[in-house]
Amino acid sequence: MKFDLHMHSDASSDGQLTPAELVAMAKDTGLETIALSDHDTMENVEEMTELAAKEGIRVIPAIEVSTLFHGEYSVHLLSYGADLNDPWLSTLGKRADDSIRNSFHKRCEKLIAKYGLEIDEEDIIARANGKNPWFTLMDDIFARPEAQEIEDFQDYLPGGRRSSPAPVNFYWDRCQPGSDLYVRVESPDLIESIRRVHEAGGTAVLAHPFNTFYKKEDDLQELLDAGLDGIEVYSNYHSPEQIDWYRDYAEKHNLLITCGSDFHGEKKPDIRMGEYHLDRDGTPYLQALLAALEK
Repeated sequence: MKFDLHMHSDASSDGQLTPAELVAMAKDTGLETIALSDHDTMENVEEMTELAAKEGIRVIPAIEVSTLFHGEYSVHLLSYGADLNDPWLSTLGKRADDSIRNSFHKRCEKLIAKYGLEIDEEDIIARANGKNPWFTLMDDIFARPEAQEIEDFQDYLPGGRRSSPAPVNFYWDRCQPGSDLYVRVESPDLIESIRRVHEAGGTAVLAHPFNTFYKKEDDLQELLDAGLDGIEVYSNYHSPEQIDWYRDYAEKHNLLITCGSDFHGEKKPDIRMGEYHLDRDGTPYLQALLAALEK
């Protein structure tokens, strides 16, 4: 059974395609079950569900909640099967938009101070056309002649080992807590968000945990104690070693294992819908999630 439990539409701050375009792509890819998990909003889920049903494709309602762990670490939490009209989930989009706007100015200031760059914030925001301006900013910077000489940028320039998608990889590599480029983005607390997801009738799954929780069992135990239901083990962002470790951890603690491409479209051009480094039959993972959603 082919499925993809993590993708984004144009309702996301960094998404590109409409629900109709996503459904057409899912059909062409041969997917039978998909989850629309836009950042901090479920506004396109109903339309996506109706369109997909006409093609015989099941849609699991989802949302990817932006959260903070220990007040610093940006962590995304996937909610599956929650009430589309839940009051708390419905407020997340406006809150996230405000956070993006407030943090963007601070990020620009730090880049200017560290690298001596010239940045016209208003121009970048205008060219972003309502989307997250970070992508437009970093694509602009990496294309400049002066960027070719900055050591910190070398891996993110065209052809570099972290060049696709460069804005995303630069953020995760060089803008995290402890870095002089770190900017705290106001977001709901991760532990509270797990509780809120459950109150909305949803299942809480840790999205693409990267290095944040890799081999950090004390931190993960906090999430287990809060009621975390699963981990997105199979992700395009994970190394084979990370996949093995997170899968073993999830199995040991009876957590759901999910698989998602995190497809966005042009913002992440190397990510293909339905692909997430799965090396075995993923049907049991999907069936376990569906069973959990029925409870």
